[in-house]
Amino acid sequence: MKVLQVVRQYKPAVGGLETFVSELATHLQERGIETEVLTLNRDFADGTTLASQSIEDGVKVRRISYFGSKRYPIALSTIQYLKEFDLIHVHAVDSFVDYLSILKPFHRKPIILSTHGGFFHTKNQEKLKKYYFKTVTKMVLKNVNKVIACSNNDASIFEDITKTNLKMIENGINIEKYQQIKHIRCTKNHFITVGRFSQNKRIDLLLELISNLSDVFPDIKLRIVGRDYDNLKVHYNKLIHKFGISDHVEIIEGASDDELLELMADSQYFVSASEYEGFGLSALEAMAAGRIPVLSYIPSFVKMINDDKNGYILDFQCMEQAVKKAKTILENQNNDVLIDQAIAYSESYSWKTVVKDFQEVYKGVHLG
Repeated sequence: MKVLQVVRQYKPAVGGLETFVSELATHLQERGIETEVLTLNRDFADGTTLASQSIEDGVKVRRISYFGSKRYPIALSTIQYLKEFDLIHVHAVDSFVDYLSILKPFHRKPIILSTHGGFFHTKNQEKLKKYYFKTVTKMVLKNVNKVIACSNNDASIFEDITKTNLKMIENGINIEKYQQIKHIRCTKNHFITVGRFSQNKRIDLLLELISNLSDVFPDIKLRIVGRDYDNLKVHYNKLIHKFGISDHVEIIEGASDDELLELMADSQYFVSASEYEGFGLSALEAMAAGRIPVLSYIPSFVKMINDDKNGYILDFQCMEQAVKKAKTILENQNNDVLIDQAIAYSESYSWKTVVKDFQEVYKGVHLG
């Protein structure tokens, strides 16, 4: 069987979606399923034009040109690359799945879609998004052979428009990669947050939290690691200056995998104030690494965190309460049992287990 993974951004771009597809492709190949990646030829973060072809971790990658915005990029040449594949796996609900679904009568390839949060990461144009979802997306999914929801949250959203061909497979993580640092001694009161710089991540709330803690905990430090997806770095720097916390915050772009592991190893806590996550991949990776998760009160995080048992939940919409609870967390340095519970929870998401679920879906769709 030969499978084409279609995704708008891929290595060397950095992010949860890119990591997911990379891990899936790598583990599929280890299990004998030939896999290639088709993606766009520009890095959304800085506009860099990327090589038309490359090999990334043993996986062949083709990159094609597009027009339109990064929110809805249109790559008309996509259909030219389908012929040699047995099935097409599209990642995220964007122009790729619209285009390939509409043209299915011509290319006749089975299509699998992984939801990755749909397009509900922010509340911007929420009414328009819901209308589009219940009309255009609903129509598009009629030509999709299997919709894979990446979380309970996604499953509850997508079951309203496609019930008969919906299956939930939660994301996998590279347990071995992150557990290699679980015993490395971290630096007290160091926080890390990882992910693209986008509106839904609410980095502004993290900066406000740090500003309220820095007087009481002068050794506190927050590292913001990711790529500037929404051109927010200037805004973050203005807030850092406004709050007077330049000695407590560091913004790091384009960190390699090894650099990210070093930064995470130095951190005691992984923190996120995100207002929407389809799954929460980075938080789960941090748990595997033995970092203490301090996460926002949203469905994806509430599902994975048993508050005060394997991590902590903060309600960032009430900053006064969030600060009060954060102070209690930082004052409590006896977290060995909590860390063990966080690591144990993460182990059920090993890619070695998750890839088998995808393989079963592929087999079912391929055999019809």
